[in-house]
Amino acid sequence: MFPFGRGLGVLLIGWASTPTVAGPPSIPNDPHFASQWALQNVGQEVNGKTGKPGADIQALSAWDIYSGSAAVIVAIVGTGVDPHAEFADRLLEGYVAPSAGGDPFSTLDSAWVGTHVAGIIGSATGNGIGIAGVNGNVRLLPVRVLQGNVGTETSVAEGIEWAVDQGADVIVVPHQFYVGTQRLADAVVYAAARDVVVVAPTGHTASNQVAYPAAFEGCIAVSSTTSNDERADFSNYGLSVDLSAPSQDIWSTQPGGGFGFERQTGSASAAAYVAGAASLVRSYAPRLPAEEVTQILVDSAEDLGESGWDPYFGAGRLDAQKALELTPKPALRFESIDPIPTTIPPDTTTSFTIRIADAAQTVVPTSAALVYRTSASGFAKPKPMRPLGNGLFAVEFPAEPCDTNLEFYLTAAGGGGALVTEPWDAPAGLHSVRVIRYEPVFDDDFEADWGWEVVTEGGNATKGEWTRVIPVGTLAQPSYDRSPDYGSRCFVTGQHFGGAPGNNDVDGGPVRLISPLLPLPTPDAEVSYWRWFYSSSRTPDVLTVEMSRNGGASWVVVEAVQASEGWTTYSFRLSDFPGAVGNQLRIRFTTSDSPNDSLTEAAIDEFRVRALDCRAIRGDADGDGDFDLDDYRHVGDCWQGPITTAGSTPCSVFDFDTDGDVDLRDFWGLQNQFRP
Repeated sequence: MFPFGRGLGVLLIGWASTPTVAGPPSIPNDPHFASQWALQNVGQEVNGKTGKPGADIQALSAWDIYSGSAAVIVAIVGTGVDPHAEFADRLLEGYVAPSAGGDPFSTLDSAWVGTHVAGIIGSATGNGIGIAGVNGNVRLLPVRVLQGNVGTETSVAEGIEWAVDQGADVIVVPHQFYVGTQRLADAVVYAAARDVVVVAPTGHTASNQVAYPAAFEGCIAVSSTTSNDERADFSNYGLSVDLSAPSQDIWSTQPGGGFGFERQTGSASAAAYVAGAASLVRSYAPRLPAEEVTQILVDSAEDLGESGWDPYFGAGRLDAQKALELTPKPALRFESIDPIPTTIPPDTTTSFTIRIADAAQTVVPTSAALVYRTSASGFAKPKPMRPLGNGLFAVEFPAEPCDTNLEFYLTAAGGGGALVTEPWDAPAGLHSVRVIRYEPVFDDDFEADWGWEVVTEGGNATKGEWTRVIPVGTLAQPSYDRSPDYGSRCFVTGQHFGGAPGNNDVDGGPVRLISPLLPLPTPDAEVSYWRWFYSSSRTPDVLTVEMSRNGGASWVVVEAVQASEGWTTYSFRLSDFPGAVGNQLRIRFTTSDSPNDSLTEAAIDEFRVRALDCRAIRGDADGDGDFDLDDYRHVGDCWQGPITTAGSTPCSVFDFDTDGDVDLRDFWGLQNQFRP
């Protein structure tokens, strides 16, 4: 229920007017688009029903005004979302509420609803496959608070609050409850107070009770319409209805990569269309407050039923075109062309491209700039962006030394002098980028055997030795692996098949799990893993993690873990242990129950090693970002005598074998790198 009033209009000051749309809208090349009557209804037959021309959300005309951006995040708080070709590249790492049940690390869809909703909101438009989404560029945040269609108001509230804290701009809750709790009401208030649009369906029991959370103030309550602009016979109605949207015979994405109609009669689709339209408005006018976004959606709705507001359609059926026409257009808007990088190579100028919308008409070219600082300094003098034409600009990071953390924002001014920034709340809000190069060395989620060595020493530890399995949970052992959506196996000590927790725990020992030999291509690397360790001993046993840089000839302790609750992640850099040298890495996990007086279990998952390269691009002696003939001419300068120390630029870029010098042993790496 939206408490800000209906039909009152929105008064905003300091925004440019919205131009009219000229020419007929173009139809995207998505092969299933004809089945999407909610986006374009020309009276076609869908699922055995013939529609009414124009009874749709006017998506094509809306896209001619604006087709959305990746700057907005829509959180789907419900059954989870399966990755799908239509939006997998924009599906963020999500969350599972502690009370949701099922695999506590998997945001995969447990009832098809979330994937269906995600497809309506964010399927890629015009990609030649499947369907079109209302905002084909938006990022989607899966929040699983239900197992199947079973969940509680508390789990939904947890999910809403988590999504708000993660920066969601719009939250859609497809599930409904018919008893509202204070806990759920507080979560909606929490979102509204932090400028987040919350959308939910009125329900699908054909009753005059609007379901929760839709009935709460601060949430847009959406009823359901058919392809004839009639009330869907299952749709709930009442005084809390704000507007309506299509929600019958809706074709969308399904788990497993397919497409189809919703699996059961429901009103989730209606909320999905409104959430998609809200994301269009929010990306079109990033500074527009959530309550004004909601007011625009209500004011622009196509009146249905009785004149004016009524309890069946609210203000009317969603109209995305009119919503964008009513949205005050910002003088300038930053739009991503290239992804904003999170890491850049050291000692090299790096750039990415952005668009400043309407820049040809309104931007002051000299005002487009990168403003940045390092952790050791204040903001530097703004660095002008390089104009590329047609509103495109190259944002160029300066060459910085390795392991620097850059914080930055973008800024530009319109013809009237108004300053616009990205992020919009800069300099309070900033982007950050780390100056370093990552190179994957080893990535193991233990779904296959990559050569780990299991060693048991002494005692009665054989039944508690390390084994790679699908875990069977007990008090002491995890019920699931820690790889969300990437299989089901991990390494554990022992394995339980429904028995008591101590049937196969570690007794005596130690028991060791040793990684395969991992040659390092660079002097430093980052090692990360998830660990589980349980011990009931009064004199706690420990899980010891060690590393060796000489292939296992000697070991250095990285951490000694006492009992912890659940899966915990840990990472370290090899350079944190300067006494260890060499490029033949092995990692060893060891535990024991000695004396044998306790219940002791351990588990490891998601083991990764990434090389950290603090040098510029190998072979790039002139620092221009590539290796070519100009760089090749510098090789002779670095071969002065049999060995040349590689600690200085440019010679360090020729140390291909990372042994600290540049000599004939680097020749083959040089030859493989060279591209004339």
